[in-house]
Amino acid sequence: MEWQENGYVISTRKYGENAVILDAFTRERGRFQGLVRGGMGRSKRSLLQVGNLLKLNWRARIEDQLGQYQVEAIKLNTGYIISSKLAPLGLSSICELLKILPDRQAYAQLYDGFETVLTHLVEDDNWLPLLIKWQIGFLQQMGYGLDLSQCAVTGTVDNLRYISPKTGRAVCEDVGLPYKGKLFVIPPFIYGDYEQKITADHLFEGFKITEFFLKKHIYNVQNLPFPEAQKLLSDRVFKLTQIDIEN
Repeated sequence: MEWQENGYVISTRKYGENAVILDAFTRERGRFQGLVRGGMGRSKRSLLQVGNLLKLNWRARIEDQLGQYQVEAIKLNTGYIISSKLAPLGLSSICELLKILPDRQAYAQLYDGFETVLTHLVEDDNWLPLLIKWQIGFLQQMGYGLDLSQCAVTGTVDNLRYISPKTGRAVCEDVGLPYKGKLFVIPPFIYGDYEQKITADHLFEGFKITEFFLKKHIYNVQNLPFPEAQKLLSDRVFKLTQIDIEN
């Protein structure tokens, strides 16, 4: 068995004296692991950093085996990402979610969204709302999508302002206002409204939504700890909201 495809490094772990097991995320095959001989050596170690895009050649005698990777660099993103304060946390939070995916199942939409977020992680500072929307997409791909298409109570598609933590469904402003303390506020960018300036409050509300539903449907169910990188990222965004208040 053999295949070739591009893929992103999402994790590695040492195997034996000088090899590593590479966990890569590909568009056509999803998460796919393989052994990289000499992966601990200086020449390959720099390639096998999380977030790097590699050309992968996987080979095994039979399909169910771990198999071996031959790797070549396509785009080394790590150096750009670590120069930012928040970008490493964003990348880590994404990869922690990707590691939950079942092996060898394609998630093309998640892959395409991941590429978009990663491009902005490397090139500019506009990735935080994209990350939040990607996490909402992750929930949908896992079968726990939020229903933001209409108000759960009235059926209206106008002025959708809140999300119910119980149902994951949208609630319009008129209905939700008396209960706003028990509901999540939907940031405008969730609906693609980028005319309003995206504030730290919008981002923090977005992270509250994704953290709650990721814990509810995935991490708590699987008895997994919530990723530390996601907590730190949310905490730093919260601190930005306090700066906005002070100013």
